[in-house]
Amino acid sequence: MSMIRLSSPHAHSQVSTAGIMRQVLLACLPGILTLSWFFGIGILLNLFLACLSALAAEALVMKLRNRPLTSLTDYSALVTGVLLGVCLPATAPWWIPVVGGFFALLVGKQLFGGLGQNPFNPAMAAYAFLLISFPVQMSIWPLPISATDVSWLNSGSADALTGATALDAWRNKGLLMADEFWQDNQRLNPAMLQATSSIALAWLLGGLYLIARRIIQWQLPAAFIGTLLIYGAFVWGLDTSHYAPPWLHLAAGSAVFAAFFILTDPVSGATSMKGKILFGIGAGLLVISIRTWGSYPDGVAFSILLMNFAAPALDYFTRPRVYGHTKARSGMKTGKNHD
Repeated sequence: MSMIRLSSPHAHSQVSTAGIMRQVLLACLPGILTLSWFFGIGILLNLFLACLSALAAEALVMKLRNRPLTSLTDYSALVTGVLLGVCLPATAPWWIPVVGGFFALLVGKQLFGGLGQNPFNPAMAAYAFLLISFPVQMSIWPLPISATDVSWLNSGSADALTGATALDAWRNKGLLMADEFWQDNQRLNPAMLQATSSIALAWLLGGLYLIARRIIQWQLPAAFIGTLLIYGAFVWGLDTSHYAPPWLHLAAGSAVFAAFFILTDPVSGATSMKGKILFGIGAGLLVISIRTWGSYPDGVAFSILLMNFAAPALDYFTRPRVYGHTKARSGMKTGKNHD
């Protein structure tokens, strides 16, 4: 066994879980403000109810397990509520974020042992549950306020004008050619695409803040977004009239939000750098495949949950080099000494 001498790896960070969660909440502000600007008070109501139910579920479990409620101060339940709330349509009935918040904490997190033990991202698990259970309520988005000419306070009501998102409209365009689709404002309101593009830029701003503060690393979001563009361009090239162009995958869905705020979850994702890159690539391939040939127009939540399944295997086969050894031990070669 060959050994090398290196400086001590036992460096300790002074950043606490609560501190990281506060930075994530701060990074969410541009996206939340932009969502509220275009879709109104319904977004804020979803956030309030999702966060309230998530905190209530966390407190309930802590009480039943005879554990102190001080665990609520790490802000992890609050972050889960925020990440779920921003994904819900502004016109969703009040019980959607309530059910989602309880599901995220009870089933997505505490069922597996609490913080640090959940194999799946709780917010995405709850979102997928809501999407499968209540597809009608989860698919109705209001038109952006600039396109509806209604007051900001009323835009989140069930009576607000609604319209298809760009990905929904593209999926339902049928045999319509691409040029005809972009010229048909009845199928896709231009204000909807402008709104979702602006929201994607807001999430990008928040993600860059997290990278600058070293809360997350850039490699995983870059691998995911790069895969969306490259694989999306390849698929689009197969039939430019009926497959979505690569830029639409970033501008019209939740891909940018997921790249920086969901895939980078340190608990449910891969931990090694190679594993993170493969995690991002795999998620990108699944998103394009589901959007192109699957039953759902977005597919981000399902892609992330499927990659959560694969995360342990990615870690096993992409082990980093152990301190003091010249090279990493591959998971394919555990039966021999390759040091």
